[in-house]
Amino acid sequence: MKEEISQLLQTHKELSFVESFLNDNPDAELYLVGGAVRDILLKRHTKKMDFDFVIRLLEKEKIEKWFGLRGKLDFVGKTFGVYKFMPAGLNHIDNPFVDIALPRTETSSLKSKGGYKEFDVQSDAKLPIKKDLSRRDFTINAMAVDLRTGELIDPFKGMKDLEQRRIRAVGKATDRFKEDLSRMLRGVRFASELHFVIEEKTTRAIQKQIKHINDAKEKLSPEPVEGSKFEYIVPRETIGSELAKTLTKNPSNALKHLKSTGVLDMFFETDETLLKPIRSLTENQITLVVTLLLRNLDQKDIANKLALTGLDSLPHESDLRIEPSDIFWFVAQLQDKSNANIISTMRASKFETMFMNARGKLFVQLLRILDEHAKAETIENRKTKILKQWSVEDDEPIPSLLSGNDVLNTGIQAGQKVRELLDSLRDEQLEGRILTREKAKEWLTHQV
Repeated sequence: MKEEISQLLQTHKELSFVESFLNDNPDAELYLVGGAVRDILLKRHTKKMDFDFVIRLLEKEKIEKWFGLRGKLDFVGKTFGVYKFMPAGLNHIDNPFVDIALPRTETSSLKSKGGYKEFDVQSDAKLPIKKDLSRRDFTINAMAVDLRTGELIDPFKGMKDLEQRRIRAVGKATDRFKEDLSRMLRGVRFASELHFVIEEKTTRAIQKQIKHINDAKEKLSPEPVEGSKFEYIVPRETIGSELAKTLTKNPSNALKHLKSTGVLDMFFETDETLLKPIRSLTENQITLVVTLLLRNLDQKDIANKLALTGLDSLPHESDLRIEPSDIFWFVAQLQDKSNANIISTMRASKFETMFMNARGKLFVQLLRILDEHAKAETIENRKTKILKQWSVEDDEPIPSLLSGNDVLNTGIQAGQKVRELLDSLRDEQLEGRILTREKAKEWLTHQV
Protein backbone atom coordinates (compact mmCIF):
# COMPACT_ATOMS: atom_id res chain seq x y z
CA MET A 1 0.00 0.00 0.00
CA LYS A 2 2.95 2.37 0.49
CA GLU A 3 3.28 3.13 -3.21
CA GLU A 4 -0.46 3.77 -3.64
CA ILE A 5 -0.56 6.04 -0.58
CA SER A 6 2.50 7.97 -1.76
CA GLN A 7 0.87 8.57 -5.14
CA LEU A 8 -2.36 9.63 -3.43
CA LEU A 9 -0.58 12.19 -1.26
CA GLN A 10 1.12 13.68 -4.31
CA THR A 11 -2.05 14.04 -6.39
CA HIS A 12 -4.49 15.39 -3.77
CA LYS A 13 -3.63 18.82 -2.39
CA GLU A 14 -6.06 18.44 0.51
CA LEU A 15 -3.75 15.72 1.89
CA SER A 16 -0.70 17.99 2.04
CA PHE A 17 -0.86 17.97 5.85
CA VAL A 18 -0.12 14.24 6.28
CA GLU A 19 3.67 14.25 6.18
CA SER A 20 4.09 17.26 8.45
CA PHE A 21 1.51 15.90 10.91
CA LEU A 22 3.44 12.64 11.25
CA ASN A 23 6.71 14.54 11.71
CA ASP A 24 5.29 16.95 14.29
CA ASN A 25 3.46 14.25 16.27
CA PRO A 26 5.82 11.24 16.39
CA ASP A 27 3.79 9.38 19.01
CA ALA A 28 0.44 9.75 17.21
CA GLU A 29 -1.06 7.23 14.82
CA LEU A 30 -2.79 8.48 11.68
CA TYR A 31 -5.08 6.17 9.71
CA LEU A 32 -6.85 6.58 6.40
CA VAL A 33 -10.12 4.69 6.78
CA GLY A 34 -13.35 3.75 5.02
CA GLY A 35 -14.34 4.33 1.43
CA ALA A 36 -11.03 5.83 0.31
CA VAL A 37 -9.18 2.66 1.29
CA ARG A 38 -11.76 0.58 -0.55
CA ASP A 39 -11.44 2.69 -3.70
CA ILE A 40 -7.64 2.62 -3.61
CA LEU A 41 -7.68 -1.17 -3.46
CA LEU A 42 -10.20 -1.25 -6.32
CA LYS A 43 -8.07 1.28 -8.24
CA ARG A 44 -11.09 3.58 -8.43
CA HIS A 45 -9.10 6.80 -8.32
CA THR A 46 -11.14 9.93 -8.96
CA LYS A 47 -10.21 13.58 -8.94
CA LYS A 48 -12.51 14.24 -6.01
CA MET A 49 -12.36 11.55 -3.36
CA ASP A 50 -13.75 11.69 0.15
CA PHE A 51 -11.02 11.18 2.74
CA ASP A 52 -11.67 10.05 6.31
CA PHE A 53 -8.90 9.94 8.91
CA VAL A 54 -8.72 8.57 12.42
CA ILE A 55 -6.04 9.87 14.81
CA ARG A 56 -4.99 7.74 17.76
CA LEU A 57 -2.87 8.60 20.82
CA LEU A 58 -3.27 12.36 20.50
CA GLU A 59 -5.56 14.41 22.70
CA LYS A 60 -8.49 16.29 21.23
CA GLU A 61 -7.05 19.66 22.29
CA LYS A 62 -3.74 19.00 20.54
CA ILE A 63 -5.55 17.91 17.38
CA GLU A 64 -7.57 21.13 17.38
CA LYS A 65 -4.48 23.28 17.96
CA TRP A 66 -2.33 21.60 15.28
CA PHE A 67 -4.95 21.62 12.53
CA GLY A 68 -6.34 25.02 13.55
CA LEU A 69 -2.97 26.60 12.78
CA ARG A 70 -2.82 25.04 9.33
CA GLY A 71 -6.23 25.66 7.82
CA LYS A 72 -9.94 25.76 8.53
CA LEU A 73 -11.13 23.28 11.14
CA ASP A 74 -14.81 22.86 12.02
CA PHE A 75 -16.36 20.50 14.56
CA VAL A 76 -19.44 19.23 12.75
CA GLY A 77 -21.45 18.06 15.73
CA LYS A 78 -21.50 15.94 18.82
CA THR A 79 -23.36 13.11 17.11
CA PHE A 80 -20.36 11.75 15.24
CA GLY A 81 -17.55 13.76 16.80
CA VAL A 82 -15.95 14.52 13.43
CA TYR A 83 -13.89 17.52 12.34
CA LYS A 84 -13.97 18.96 8.84
CA PHE A 85 -10.57 20.24 7.74
CA MET A 86 -9.42 22.28 4.75
CA PRO A 87 -5.70 23.14 4.45
CA ALA A 88 -4.87 26.84 4.13
CA GLY A 89 -4.86 28.07 0.54
CA LEU A 90 -7.47 25.60 -0.68
CA ASN A 91 -11.23 25.99 -1.11
CA HIS A 92 -14.11 23.53 -0.87
CA ILE A 93 -15.21 24.18 -4.45
CA ASP A 94 -12.10 22.56 -5.92
CA ASN A 95 -11.24 20.29 -2.99
CA PRO A 96 -13.48 18.28 -0.66
CA PHE A 97 -13.17 18.76 3.09
CA VAL A 98 -11.16 16.10 4.92
CA ASP A 99 -12.88 14.30 7.80
CA ILE A 100 -10.80 13.81 10.94
CA ALA A 101 -11.88 11.95 14.08
CA LEU A 102 -10.65 10.20 17.16
CA PRO A 103 -11.32 6.47 17.37
CA ARG A 104 -14.85 5.97 18.60
CA THR A 105 -17.55 3.51 19.46
CA GLU A 106 -21.17 3.94 18.50
CA THR A 107 -24.17 2.36 20.19
CA SER A 108 -27.77 2.98 19.29
CA SER A 109 -29.35 5.47 21.67
CA LEU A 110 -32.10 4.19 23.95
CA LYS A 111 -34.76 5.93 21.86
CA SER A 112 -33.31 4.84 18.53
CA LYS A 113 -35.55 3.06 16.03
CA GLY A 114 -32.87 2.81 13.39
CA GLY A 115 -32.65 6.44 12.33
CA TYR A 116 -29.57 7.98 10.83
CA LYS A 117 -27.42 9.63 13.55
CA GLU A 118 -29.41 8.08 16.40
CA PHE A 119 -26.20 6.99 18.12
CA ASP A 120 -24.45 7.52 21.41
CA VAL A 121 -20.84 8.21 20.43
CA GLN A 122 -17.85 7.71 22.70
CA SER A 123 -14.50 9.01 21.44
CA ASP A 124 -11.30 7.69 22.97
CA ALA A 125 -7.80 8.52 21.72
CA LYS A 126 -6.53 5.19 23.11
CA LEU A 127 -9.22 3.03 21.54
CA PRO A 128 -7.69 0.38 19.23
CA ILE A 129 -8.26 1.08 15.56
CA LYS A 130 -9.84 -2.37 15.15
CA LYS A 131 -12.50 -1.38 17.67
CA ASP A 132 -13.25 1.75 15.67
CA LEU A 133 -13.57 -0.28 12.47
CA SER A 134 -16.00 -2.70 14.13
CA ARG A 135 -18.76 -0.07 14.20
CA ARG A 136 -18.77 0.35 10.40
CA ASP A 137 -21.41 -0.93 8.01
CA PHE A 138 -19.75 -3.27 5.49
CA THR A 139 -16.46 -5.13 5.50
CA ILE A 140 -15.20 -3.36 2.39
CA ASN A 141 -15.59 -0.06 4.29
CA ALA A 142 -14.05 -1.40 7.52
CA MET A 143 -10.39 -1.25 6.51
CA ALA A 144 -7.69 1.25 7.43
CA VAL A 145 -4.18 2.13 6.33
CA ASP A 146 -1.57 3.14 8.92
CA LEU A 147 -0.02 6.16 7.20
CA ARG A 148 3.16 5.89 9.24
CA THR A 149 3.89 2.27 8.31
CA GLY A 150 1.76 1.69 5.21
CA GLU A 151 0.18 -1.36 6.86
CA LEU A 152 -3.35 -2.39 5.84
CA ILE A 153 -5.56 -3.12 8.85
CA ASP A 154 -8.34 -5.48 7.79
CA PRO A 155 -9.93 -7.22 10.80
CA PHE A 156 -13.14 -8.26 8.98
CA LYS A 157 -11.62 -9.62 5.76
CA GLY A 158 -12.79 -6.74 3.61
CA MET A 159 -9.95 -7.35 1.16
CA LYS A 160 -11.19 -10.88 0.56
CA ASP A 161 -14.70 -9.54 -0.05
CA LEU A 162 -13.30 -7.04 -2.55
CA GLU A 163 -11.53 -9.85 -4.37
CA GLN A 164 -14.73 -11.91 -4.42
CA ARG A 165 -16.77 -8.82 -5.35
CA ARG A 166 -19.10 -9.22 -2.39
CA ILE A 167 -21.03 -6.89 -0.06
CA ARG A 168 -21.06 -8.28 3.47
CA ALA A 169 -22.11 -6.57 6.69
CA VAL A 170 -19.66 -6.21 9.56
CA GLY A 171 -20.62 -8.66 12.27
CA LYS A 172 -24.30 -9.57 12.43
CA ALA A 173 -26.11 -7.93 9.52
CA THR A 174 -29.44 -7.58 11.33
CA ASP A 175 -27.75 -5.63 14.14
CA ARG A 176 -26.00 -3.31 11.68
CA PHE A 177 -29.28 -2.48 9.96
CA LYS A 178 -31.22 -2.04 13.18
CA GLU A 179 -28.61 0.53 14.22
CA ASP A 180 -29.15 2.50 11.01
CA LEU A 181 -31.85 1.47 8.56
CA SER A 182 -30.36 3.55 5.75
CA ARG A 183 -27.43 1.13 5.63
CA MET A 184 -29.65 -1.27 3.72
CA LEU A 185 -29.99 1.22 0.87
CA ARG A 186 -26.28 1.93 1.02
CA GLY A 187 -25.50 -1.76 0.65
CA VAL A 188 -27.73 -2.01 -2.41
CA ARG A 189 -26.04 1.08 -3.85
CA PHE A 190 -22.55 -0.35 -3.36
CA ALA A 191 -23.58 -3.62 -5.00
CA SER A 192 -25.05 -1.76 -7.95
CA GLU A 193 -22.19 0.72 -8.40
CA LEU A 194 -19.40 -1.81 -8.00
CA HIS A 195 -21.13 -4.69 -9.81
CA PHE A 196 -20.81 -6.79 -6.65
CA VAL A 197 -23.16 -9.38 -5.22
CA ILE A 198 -24.74 -9.03 -1.79
CA GLU A 199 -23.74 -11.91 0.49
CA GLU A 200 -26.62 -14.25 1.40
CA LYS A 201 -26.92 -13.40 5.12
CA THR A 202 -26.74 -9.69 4.36
CA THR A 203 -29.42 -10.08 1.68
CA ARG A 204 -31.73 -11.93 4.07
CA ALA A 205 -31.22 -9.27 6.73
CA ILE A 206 -32.20 -6.54 4.25
CA GLN A 207 -35.27 -8.50 3.16
CA LYS A 208 -36.28 -8.87 6.80
CA GLN A 209 -35.67 -5.28 7.89
CA ILE A 210 -36.64 -3.30 4.79
CA LYS A 211 -40.28 -3.16 5.91
CA HIS A 212 -39.17 -0.65 8.57
CA ILE A 213 -37.60 1.83 6.12
CA ASN A 214 -40.82 3.87 6.01
CA ASP A 215 -41.64 3.67 9.72
CA ALA A 216 -42.44 6.90 11.52
CA LYS A 217 -41.24 8.32 14.81
CA GLU A 218 -44.63 9.81 15.45
CA LYS A 219 -47.67 9.43 13.26
CA LEU A 220 -50.73 11.54 13.95
CA SER A 221 -52.39 10.98 10.58
CA PRO A 222 -52.53 8.14 8.03
CA GLU A 223 -50.36 10.05 5.58
CA PRO A 224 -47.75 12.78 6.05
CA VAL A 225 -49.57 16.09 5.77
CA GLU A 226 -48.45 19.66 6.16
CA GLY A 227 -48.61 20.80 9.75
CA SER A 228 -48.66 17.32 11.29
CA LYS A 229 -45.96 15.91 13.54
CA PHE A 230 -45.36 13.02 11.16
CA GLU A 231 -41.66 12.26 10.89
CA TYR A 232 -39.97 9.34 9.21
CA ILE A 233 -37.27 7.47 11.11
CA VAL A 234 -35.07 7.62 8.00
CA PRO A 235 -35.12 11.17 6.55
CA ARG A 236 -36.48 11.35 3.03
CA GLU A 237 -33.41 13.28 1.88
CA THR A 238 -31.29 10.27 2.87
CA ILE A 239 -33.63 7.90 1.02
CA GLY A 240 -33.66 10.15 -2.05
CA SER A 241 -29.89 10.47 -2.15
CA GLU A 242 -29.31 6.72 -1.89
CA LEU A 243 -32.00 5.79 -4.44
CA ALA A 244 -30.81 8.43 -6.91
CA LYS A 245 -27.19 7.29 -6.64
CA THR A 246 -28.29 3.69 -7.13
CA LEU A 247 -30.53 4.35 -10.13
CA THR A 248 -28.02 6.69 -11.77
CA LYS A 249 -25.03 4.39 -12.08
CA ASN A 250 -26.36 1.29 -13.80
CA PRO A 251 -30.16 1.13 -13.97
CA SER A 252 -30.35 -2.50 -15.06
CA ASN A 253 -28.00 -3.69 -12.32
CA ALA A 254 -29.71 -1.40 -9.83
CA LEU A 255 -33.14 -2.88 -10.55
CA LYS A 256 -31.79 -6.38 -10.02
CA HIS A 257 -30.49 -5.55 -6.54
CA LEU A 258 -33.42 -3.34 -5.57
CA LYS A 259 -35.86 -6.07 -6.54
CA SER A 260 -34.03 -9.03 -4.95
CA THR A 261 -33.71 -7.24 -1.59
CA GLY A 262 -37.32 -6.02 -1.50
CA VAL A 263 -36.36 -2.34 -1.65
CA LEU A 264 -38.14 -1.79 -4.96
CA ASP A 265 -41.43 -3.08 -3.54
CA MET A 266 -41.25 -0.50 -0.75
CA PHE A 267 -41.13 2.48 -3.11
CA PHE A 268 -42.31 1.62 -6.63
CA GLU A 269 -44.58 -0.67 -8.60
CA THR A 270 -42.56 -3.65 -9.70
CA ASP A 271 -44.46 -5.15 -12.63
CA GLU A 272 -41.89 -6.45 -15.12
CA THR A 273 -43.60 -4.61 -18.00
CA LEU A 274 -42.70 -1.37 -16.20
CA LEU A 275 -39.14 -2.43 -15.48
CA LYS A 276 -38.15 -3.95 -18.83
CA PRO A 277 -37.61 -0.68 -20.76
CA ILE A 278 -35.42 0.69 -17.95
CA ARG A 279 -32.92 -2.10 -18.41
CA SER A 280 -31.80 -0.55 -21.72
CA LEU A 281 -30.78 2.75 -20.10
CA THR A 282 -27.20 3.75 -19.37
CA GLU A 283 -25.64 5.86 -16.63
CA ASN A 284 -26.77 9.36 -15.63
CA GLN A 285 -30.34 9.07 -16.91
CA ILE A 286 -32.14 9.40 -13.59
CA THR A 287 -35.02 11.51 -14.99
CA LEU A 288 -35.81 8.85 -17.58
CA VAL A 289 -35.58 6.06 -15.00
CA VAL A 290 -37.99 7.76 -12.60
CA THR A 291 -40.41 8.66 -15.40
CA LEU A 292 -40.54 5.07 -16.58
CA LEU A 293 -41.06 3.79 -13.04
CA LEU A 294 -43.99 6.18 -12.48
CA ARG A 295 -45.49 6.28 -15.97
CA ASN A 296 -48.75 4.51 -15.07
CA LEU A 297 -49.66 6.85 -12.19
CA ASP A 298 -51.75 10.01 -12.07
CA GLN A 299 -50.25 13.32 -10.95
CA LYS A 300 -51.34 12.99 -7.32
CA ASP A 301 -49.86 9.50 -7.00
CA ILE A 302 -46.65 10.65 -8.69
CA ALA A 303 -46.33 13.47 -6.17
CA ASN A 304 -46.86 11.01 -3.30
CA LYS A 305 -44.22 8.62 -4.68
CA LEU A 306 -41.67 11.39 -5.13
CA ALA A 307 -42.30 12.54 -1.55
CA LEU A 308 -42.08 8.98 -0.20
CA THR A 309 -38.78 8.31 -1.97
CA GLY A 310 -37.30 11.73 -1.24
CA LEU A 311 -36.41 12.10 -4.91
CA ASP A 312 -38.08 15.53 -4.90
CA SER A 313 -35.88 16.77 -2.03
CA LEU A 314 -32.36 16.70 -3.46
CA PRO A 315 -30.47 20.04 -3.64
CA HIS A 316 -30.86 22.10 -6.80
CA GLU A 317 -27.11 21.98 -7.40
CA SER A 318 -26.99 18.17 -7.23
CA ASP A 319 -26.28 16.20 -10.40
CA LEU A 320 -28.74 13.62 -9.09
CA ARG A 321 -31.68 15.99 -8.79
CA ILE A 322 -34.82 15.47 -10.82
CA GLU A 323 -37.38 18.19 -11.42
CA PRO A 324 -40.84 16.97 -10.36
CA SER A 325 -42.40 19.23 -13.01
CA ASP A 326 -40.45 17.31 -15.67
CA ILE A 327 -41.72 13.98 -14.37
CA PHE A 328 -45.32 15.26 -14.36
CA TRP A 329 -44.94 16.53 -17.94
CA PHE A 330 -43.27 13.41 -19.32
CA VAL A 331 -45.84 11.09 -17.77
CA ALA A 332 -48.73 13.25 -19.01
CA GLN A 333 -47.32 13.16 -22.54
CA LEU A 334 -46.75 9.41 -22.43
CA GLN A 335 -50.30 8.86 -21.23
CA ASP A 336 -51.66 11.08 -24.01
CA LYS A 337 -52.30 8.57 -26.77
CA SER A 338 -52.71 11.20 -29.47
CA ASN A 339 -51.41 9.83 -32.73
CA ALA A 340 -48.52 11.21 -34.71
CA ASN A 341 -50.84 13.19 -37.02
CA ILE A 342 -51.89 15.49 -34.17
CA ILE A 343 -48.24 16.33 -33.46
CA SER A 344 -47.60 17.04 -37.13
CA THR A 345 -50.57 19.41 -37.37
CA MET A 346 -50.48 21.19 -34.00
CA ARG A 347 -49.67 24.89 -33.96
CA ALA A 348 -46.01 25.49 -34.72
CA SER A 349 -45.58 27.77 -31.70
CA LYS A 350 -47.01 25.08 -29.42
CA PHE A 351 -44.82 22.43 -31.04
CA GLU A 352 -41.76 24.62 -30.43
CA THR A 353 -42.63 25.11 -26.77
CA MET A 354 -43.25 21.43 -26.19
CA PHE A 355 -40.56 19.70 -28.19
CA MET A 356 -37.80 22.03 -29.39
CA ASN A 357 -35.84 22.07 -26.14
CA ALA A 358 -33.97 19.77 -23.74
CA ARG A 359 -37.23 18.38 -22.37
CA GLY A 360 -38.37 17.53 -25.90
CA LYS A 361 -35.13 15.65 -26.57
CA LEU A 362 -35.63 13.50 -23.50
CA PHE A 363 -39.25 12.87 -24.48
CA VAL A 364 -38.19 11.59 -27.90
CA GLN A 365 -35.73 9.29 -26.15
CA LEU A 366 -38.54 7.99 -23.93
CA LEU A 367 -40.68 7.32 -27.00
CA ARG A 368 -37.85 5.35 -28.59
CA ILE A 369 -37.35 3.30 -25.43
CA LEU A 370 -41.07 2.46 -25.39
CA ASP A 371 -41.06 1.56 -29.10
CA GLU A 372 -43.31 4.49 -30.04
CA HIS A 373 -41.15 5.21 -33.06
CA ALA A 374 -43.81 6.79 -35.29
CA LYS A 375 -44.48 9.56 -32.80
CA ALA A 376 -40.74 10.04 -32.17
CA GLU A 377 -40.00 10.33 -35.88
CA THR A 378 -42.85 12.79 -36.39
CA ILE A 379 -41.38 15.06 -33.72
CA GLU A 380 -37.84 14.76 -35.06
CA ASN A 381 -38.84 15.29 -38.71
CA ARG A 382 -40.88 18.39 -37.95
CA LYS A 383 -38.15 19.80 -35.75
CA THR A 384 -35.52 19.15 -38.44
CA LYS A 385 -37.66 20.91 -41.06
CA ILE A 386 -38.04 24.03 -38.90
CA LEU A 387 -34.33 24.16 -38.05
CA LYS A 388 -33.37 23.75 -41.70
CA GLN A 389 -35.80 26.48 -42.75
CA TRP A 390 -33.95 28.93 -40.49
CA SER A 391 -30.45 27.49 -41.00
CA VAL A 392 -29.85 26.99 -37.27
CA GLU A 393 -28.29 24.13 -35.36
CA ASP A 394 -30.08 22.05 -32.78
CA ASP A 395 -30.28 23.95 -29.45
CA GLU A 396 -29.72 27.25 -31.29
CA PRO A 397 -32.68 29.61 -30.76
CA ILE A 398 -34.65 30.94 -33.70
CA PRO A 399 -34.85 34.73 -33.22
CA SER A 400 -38.28 36.35 -33.12
CA LEU A 401 -39.11 38.72 -35.97
CA LEU A 402 -41.15 41.13 -33.82
CA SER A 403 -41.32 41.96 -30.13
CA GLY A 404 -44.13 42.91 -27.79
CA ASN A 405 -43.18 46.57 -28.20
CA ASP A 406 -43.67 46.28 -31.95
CA VAL A 407 -47.23 45.16 -31.31
CA LEU A 408 -47.88 47.85 -28.71
CA ASN A 409 -46.63 50.52 -31.12
CA THR A 410 -49.58 49.73 -33.38
CA GLY A 411 -51.91 51.07 -30.69
CA ILE A 412 -53.05 47.72 -29.28
CA GLN A 413 -53.41 47.76 -25.50
CA ALA A 414 -51.18 45.54 -23.39
CA GLY A 415 -52.86 42.26 -22.56
CA GLN A 416 -53.86 38.90 -23.94
CA LYS A 417 -54.28 40.23 -27.50
CA VAL A 418 -50.54 41.01 -27.69
CA ARG A 419 -49.66 37.45 -26.72
CA GLU A 420 -52.13 36.00 -29.25
CA LEU A 421 -50.70 38.10 -32.09
CA LEU A 422 -47.10 37.15 -31.23
CA ASP A 423 -48.02 33.45 -31.07
CA SER A 424 -49.81 33.67 -34.42
CA LEU A 425 -46.81 35.40 -35.96
CA ARG A 426 -44.54 32.74 -34.50
CA ASP A 427 -46.69 30.11 -36.21
CA GLU A 428 -46.24 31.88 -39.56
CA GLN A 429 -42.51 32.25 -38.98
CA LEU A 430 -41.84 28.62 -37.99
CA GLU A 431 -43.95 27.33 -40.86
CA GLY A 432 -41.75 29.36 -43.23
CA ARG A 433 -44.51 31.63 -44.52
CA ILE A 434 -42.96 34.80 -43.06
CA LEU A 435 -39.18 34.99 -43.16
CA THR A 436 -38.24 38.67 -42.67
CA ARG A 437 -38.98 41.46 -40.25
CA GLU A 438 -40.46 43.57 -43.05
CA LYS A 439 -42.94 40.85 -43.97
CA ALA A 440 -43.75 40.39 -40.30
CA LYS A 441 -44.60 44.09 -40.00
CA GLU A 442 -46.85 43.88 -43.06
CA TRP A 443 -48.62 40.88 -41.54
CA LEU A 444 -49.11 42.73 -38.24
CA THR A 445 -50.57 45.74 -40.02
CA HIS A 446 -53.14 43.58 -41.73
CA GLN A 447 -54.04 41.88 -38.42
CA VAL A 448 -54.63 45.22 -36.71
